[in-house]
Amino acid sequence: MNEIAASLLLAAPQLLSELFLALDARDYAALTACFAPDGVWTRRGRDLVGAAAIADTLQETRSPSLVTVHAVSTVAAALHAPDRGAARFYLTVFRHDDGTVPAGPVPVPIPAVVGLCTAEFVRISDCWRIQRLKTGPYAFGAQ
Repeated sequence: MNEIAASLLLAAPQLLSELFLALDARDYAALTACFAPDGVWTRRGRDLVGAAAIADTLQETRSPSLVTVHAVSTVAAALHAPDRGAARFYLTVFRHDDGTVPAGPVPVPIPAVVGLCTAEFVRISDCWRIQRLKTGPYAFGAQ
């Protein structure tokens, strides 16, 4: 395995974890920093292109009372070219929203959705970034 392939294998799960931790924390600046400048997130069937569109959409659509935990697992990454790679991973999403901003811990929910997602990566100045992220459609949803 060469050094570039090894760097992707380390960067892919790290970037995905950073992105979803930032989403759960509503830190949209940290979230968009995981993407390439022209990065695309296909979310709920809609392409969000670039940091501004991603951050604005999240700000507008996420309820202030929504609490989420996104668990990334089973990341399988592969190098496709010296500056391009891709990964598949499972995403399990836990959600709680009763319409009030919680003051403390919320009851543990069952997973809202579980699915296989994909990410494409690009290497920019020796740093990997997400070029395209596709979440959903999900294989399992809460009944």
